[in-house]
Amino acid sequence: MSEQRLRRLTADGRRLIGEEFLKGEKEQVIAGDKLAEYLELEPSGEQVQLSQLDDELELIVNSYDRFDTSIDAAAAPAVRESLNMSRRVAADSGVWHYLATVRYPDFVRHRWEFTSKKAMTEKFLGAGTDIYSNALHRLWWIAELTREGDDYTLTEEVLSNQTLANKIFDRWFARYEPAAKVCSEKLIGEPSDVVDESTRRFNHALTNLQLEGLNKDDIERVMDRILDDIK
Repeated sequence: MSEQRLRRLTADGRRLIGEEFLKGEKEQVIAGDKLAEYLELEPSGEQVQLSQLDDELELIVNSYDRFDTSIDAAAAPAVRESLNMSRRVAADSGVWHYLATVRYPDFVRHRWEFTSKKAMTEKFLGAGTDIYSNALHRLWWIAELTREGDDYTLTEEVLSNQTLANKIFDRWFARYEPAAKVCSEKLIGEPSDVVDESTRRFNHALTNLQLEGLNKDDIERVMDRILDDIK
């Protein structure tokens, strides 16, 4: 499959995203001849497999019921593999705004039910430093931080438990890959109250520790102490 350069949605384009679009009452806001006015090329020149992702997400939408949380575990590896870009490009919120609002709005609406304008706006126009916001940005980063090369076993296990995914990746420490992996590995299979308390205590422990100075073994020792204490 041919590779393509990514686009970015401009600030003017973001202003066109209103409640009718968020609810799916208006399928497209930006289309046809006007599309170019609100898009710009992502400047790095990196290329990705968008046509491959088109096929993958269409298959997922056709295979899963609307709002089924198991969509996440199925889609995250496909999103990361097809969008094989650098973390620098993946930190560009305009890229995710383009992907969610222009390229894959049907997928976003299939996965996420409209509960409020604020919540759905995040799924389309969130991103940046908040991993757990934009629907596609979220899947890419969780996959990126939990994969081992092209092995997405841990990614799929984490995303198969929404409580676990929420409690880990809604914390700032999840942006540090060793912490994301260790917490995921240690807490898979644990009950929700243990997950909640463990991530809370780990987050608190980091007020006295330099997270980026900890390696995987260091983080494992901290988590083991926390789990031993809780249990």
